[in-house]
Order: sequence, then structure tokens, then C-alpha cells
Amino acid sequence: MDKKNTITKHIGILCAMPEEVGSTLNNLNNIETKTYGDLKIYSGDWCQSNSSSKSINIQLSIAWSGWGKVSAARAATRLISHQFNNIKIDAIFFTGVAGAINSKLKQWDIIIPNELIQHDMDARPLFKKFEIPALKTVRIKSNKSITDWTLSALKNSKKDGSLNIFGDIYEGLIATGDKFISNKDDFENIAKEMEELFAVEMEGASVAQVAKQEKIPFQIIRVISDEANENSSEDFSKFLIKYNHHSAKLISSLIENIERLPI
Repeated sequence: MDKKNTITKHIGILCAMPEEVGSTLNNLNNIETKTYGDLKIYSGDWCQSNSSSKSINIQLSIAWSGWGKVSAARAATRLISHQFNNIKIDAIFFTGVAGAINSKLKQWDIIIPNELIQHDMDARPLFKKFEIPALKTVRIKSNKSITDWTLSALKNSKKDGSLNIFGDIYEGLIATGDKFISNKDDFENIAKEMEELFAVEMEGASVAQVAKQEKIPFQIIRVISDEANENSSEDFSKFLIKYNHHSAKLISSLIENIERLPI
């Protein structure tokens, strides 16, 4: 690779759990680890490129935050400020599993949110329900060009067989809150207030908020693990064991197309 004509992109990958990263670390060379309290960030050079282009060097910094909005926001902030070989993060991706709200969704379907909402945010009467005071908005919008790139990359990987185990790929609204939704009343209340909602999870919108405030490009990617009902905990646990073996394929599908990422 001609270093004079090579650009470097440093991408942050964040998940709540190690199962959502899977074997991705095996695709890195020259790994360095930095520790911030109980958070570890693993950085290295991507070594699994199938691209014919030699004009880009890809660096990844990977971490798992733990569950919930505070843990995710803290990890996202650390990751965004992290450097590898004196190069700052260019974009951050949060990927992992979610519970389905939309009845058409099945396990292994992929949701790319064009908008995210914090369903447990309620600062009334000072602000509207769900409005995030720092952003003065109810819904956090994803960057359309990055969302389109993500959808294209994953759909192409699906067509060529790289993501065979995964289901259909959708674009839609995702809601985040500090509660694992498995109660019928909670499910119905959320579905009623946000009729176009696709899925619920516990980290995405907080990562999106941090990225917006830090002015860092971001994308959330979610895979359906359960139907957010009384069987959620059992479905989730069983699914996670399987997902651990395939999550790296999802990440690879994005990284192998990173040269076209519009940032």
C-alpha cells in the first residue's frame, strides 16, 4: 500500500455486550488496549479487507458499554475522544439487538433507524413529553446520507450471501429507555404513543444524543432478538448465544464498504 496516497479512517464500534461484537477483534492487527475505569477500548488496524482499492487504511476502536443509557453515553463519550496512532474517531457505530414492536418484524431482521426517541424522557411541564432539553427536539434524526449508505451496504451483503442468517432490512423509528420491555402494559403503552415505532432498546438514542452534541457522524444498527413481550427474557437469552457467532459478519459488512461512507 502506497502510504503517500492512502487515507486513514478511524471508526468507533460500540455495543452494549461483548456478544454484539463477536469475533470482530480477531480481524484487527496491532491491537492496543486503553482502560478507563471498567471500560476497555481495543484499537487496531483492520486486516480483513476484500476491497480491490488500496487507497484506504481502516482503523477500528471497539468497546462494549454495558446496558442502559448512562453506560452507553459514557462509553460513547470516551470512544469519541479516543485516539489511535494520534488519529481521532471519524464516525461512531452502535450495533446490537433490540425488541420488536412492529408486528411484521421477526428474529434476525435488521432495523436502521432514521429517527430515535427516548421513550422515558419526560420533563413536562417545562418541555414536551419525550423532548430532549439539550437538543430541543423529540426525535433525534440520523444523517440521511449515512443511513442510505448503511442500508445499501447491508442489502448488498445480504444479496451476495454474506448475511444469510439475517432477515429483512428495514428503516424506521427506534425508541430507547432504561427498561427492558417484557410487560404487556408497557408494550401496549409504547406502541400506542408511537404508532410507527419499529423496536425498543436501551442505548441507541443516548449514543445518538452524545454524537449529535459532539458533532460526530453516527449510525445505530439493531437486530431483532425478541418481541418485547412476556417471553422476551427467554427469547433474548437464547438468541444472544446464536448472535455471538454472527455479529461480526454485520460489522464486517459495514467496514468492508467504509471507503464509500459519506463523511
